Amino acid sequence: MTNMTFAPGWTQSIDTSNEGQERADLSSYISDTFKAINGIRPRWWNLREWSLDDLRAEANTLQDEVVESIMRERAEEAHRQQEMADHHLAVSKAKKPVSSTFKPFANLKEMLV
Repeated sequence: MTNMTFAPGWTQSIDTSNEGQERADLSSYISDTFKAINGIRPRWWNLREWSLDDLRAEANTLQDEVVESIMRERAEEAHRQQEMADHHLAVSKAKKPVSSTFKPFANLKEMLV
């Protein structure tokens, strides 16, 4: 039994104990993962004609693409979060600080007289 990453947080089990079941699981994984990546199923591929080694190789290639896209999305999100934090820091530094001894009405009596 092998688990292959299908999408962020999702895996699909591939039963390797039986060649027929492994072929069916790999075909399903390839079709689902290809659709998740490209938006369409690879109906022009006749996966029944592929050897088991070819199915395994294609499944591994697709899994590598999924893992790469997950890492890219995480890096983009981290960059976006850092930009947001930098912006908030710049805004807070740009505001004029109020002195702790600021008393706007201290001279009010003198001003009114």
